[in-house]
Amino acid sequence: MGLEQLAALLGEIGYPEGETWFHQTEAVVGFAPQKPDAMRAIILRRWQKGPTAVVFPRSTSELAKHELPNQAHTHQAAWPKCWLRDNGRIVLSRAVVLAKDALDEAHRLCTEDDPATIAAVKAARW
Repeated sequence: MGLEQLAALLGEIGYPEGETWFHQTEAVVGFAPQKPDAMRAIILRRWQKGPTAVVFPRSTSELAKHELPNQAHTHQAAWPKCWLRDNGRIVLSRAVVLAKDALDEAHRLCTEDDPATIAAVKAARW
């Protein structure tokens, strides 16, 4: 299978829901629009049919203290692009709908390791 066929397959099937981390600029995510060039980590909740997907942002701000805890990631040897080295929270109260084009291998950070976090993200309403 060639890269183009694989890309087409990913477009149909998507990435594992509840466990795939990406990053994108705030201009794309819109979680903190006052910082359009800042990078935001986002976790995939739903790879929908059609051109969009649902994600939840991750925040290290105290303003998110009532959201789902997400420990610092320590798997940089396996996922060298992962920069989630601080404890944070997954903001399950703020689902964001993004174009699937914004969620690709170039923007993939890592895979969530914690089964309880994966279950909570999959169970979250959006």
